[in-house]
Amino acid sequence: MRLKELYPQVHQDAQITGIATDSRFVQPGFLFVPLSGSKFKGVEFILEATLKGASAIILASSYFQATVPVIVVDNSFKELLRLLKIFYGDPCENLVLTGVTGTDGKTTTCAIINHLLNGRFNSALIGTNGIIYNEKTYPNLFTTPLLSESYRLLNEFVRQGISHATMEVSSEGIIGKRIETIRFDYAIFTNLSHEHLNTHKTMDEYFAAKFQLFKHLKPHGAAIINQDDIYANRFRDIKKLITFSINKPSSFQAVNIEFTKNYLTFDIKTENNIYQGFKLNKPETYNLLNALPGIIIALKEGIPLSLIKKRLASTPIVPGRLEKIASVNKADIYIDFAHTPNSIANLLTEVRKKTDGQLIIVCGATGNKDQTKRPLMGKIATELADYVVFTTEDPYDENPMDIINQMTSSVTKTNYSKITNRKSAISLGIAMSKPGDIVLVTGKGGETTQTEKGEKIAYSDIESINEIINKR
Repeated sequence: MRLKELYPQVHQDAQITGIATDSRFVQPGFLFVPLSGSKFKGVEFILEATLKGASAIILASSYFQATVPVIVVDNSFKELLRLLKIFYGDPCENLVLTGVTGTDGKTTTCAIINHLLNGRFNSALIGTNGIIYNEKTYPNLFTTPLLSESYRLLNEFVRQGISHATMEVSSEGIIGKRIETIRFDYAIFTNLSHEHLNTHKTMDEYFAAKFQLFKHLKPHGAAIINQDDIYANRFRDIKKLITFSINKPSSFQAVNIEFTKNYLTFDIKTENNIYQGFKLNKPETYNLLNALPGIIIALKEGIPLSLIKKRLASTPIVPGRLEKIASVNKADIYIDFAHTPNSIANLLTEVRKKTDGQLIIVCGATGNKDQTKRPLMGKIATELADYVVFTTEDPYDENPMDIINQMTSSVTKTNYSKITNRKSAISLGIAMSKPGDIVLVTGKGGETTQTEKGEKIAYSDIESINEIINKR
C-alpha cells in the first residue's frame, strides 16, 4: 500500500509496510502514530521513529521538525483504528481467538489452551512468556501487546495459516485500549484477587476493567468463568455463559480428584454427562483450574476426547511457573512468577504437599506498584513457609529496604531474613536447605532483567541459581 493511497494530499509518496504507535516497534516503511501515555508524550519519540525509517507521522497537532511527511488528523486514536482496518483488514474474522483475563493463572491457562489446540490445529499464543507460533518463540514487550502490534500479529497468524490464537489480556492492557475493536470467540475469567490497586484504586474498579474483555465477544462468543471465584456471580447476565469449577456445581466441574507427587487425575461432570479418566502432569490444585478452560475449548472445537486426554497428560513445562531449576544436596530449587498474596498462598499451600522437609521461600515485591499488597504477602509467606528470605524484586525508583520493611510490617513471626541483594538472598536460601527441603524463588519467573533506579539491568534468577550451585 502506498502513502498517497491513504493520504492523496501528501507530496511525498512511499511504500507503507506497517503501523506502530511505539517507536520501539517502528520498522522501515511504517506509519508512526505516536500516542501519549500517563508519563510521556508521544511526540517525544518522533525523531527515533524517523531514524528507524518511518514513512510518515500521523498527529493530532502540527509538528514542524520531522524529515518525513506529518499528517495532521482530528483524533490520533480514531485515525489509528481506521488505518489498522485498512492495512490489516479484520484478522479476528479468520481466527478462533481466545482472551484470558484474571489476576493469577493467565500464563499457564493460555499455555495449556495452546498446547491442547495444537494437537489438532495450528495454534498461536500471545502472552507474558512471548509470542509463540510455528514452534518458535519471539519476545513480547507487554503481556497484552499494543493495539497496532496485536493487529500486526493477528494478521501474520492468518497469513501463516494459523486458525486459532490465545491471548493474555491484562487489566492494564484493557484500560490502555490495547484490545479495542478486537473480538474474541472465547473470553476466560480465571480469578480476581488483591493486585494493581495502585492503578485501579478499588477491587470493584479492578473487576470493572477485567469485565471489559467480555464486551469484546463475537455474537456467537462464549464467556468461560471460574465458578469457584467470589466474583463469578457478576457474570450471570452474560448471554452465553460456561462455568468451570472444583468446589461448586458448574457447567464443567472437576470431580473424583486424586493427587500424586507427579500427576493429578480427575473426571469432569457436566449437566448431561461425566467425562472420565483425565490426567494432568501438574499436580497442583490451581493448575487444575488452569486446565479446565482449555479442556472446555478443546471440546467445543471438536477435538476428540482421547486426544485431549493424551495432550493434557503431556503438558509442557510453562517457563517460570513452578519450574524446577536444580537440586542441591537432595534439596529441590524452583522458580515461580507468583507475585500476589493469592498466588503466594496457593503456591506455598500446594508445594507444601510435596515437601518432605522444610519449605524456604525467597520473595520480594515490585516497586512503584500496589503497596497495599506488600504486608499481606509478607504475612502469608511467613505463616505458610518455614523460612522466608525477603529481598529485592524490580524496585524501580523505590528504596529496596523500604519495600522489604513494608512486607514485614504485619509479620508476627521471626522466621525471616532481609537481604536487598537478590543473588545473595537466593544464596542464603540455598545454603540453608537440607535433604528433602524445597527452595522457592518467586516473583520474577524466567525474566532476564531487573529494573532499579529507572534502569534495566541484566539479571536472571535461573542464572543466579546455577552460578551459586556451581560455586559450591
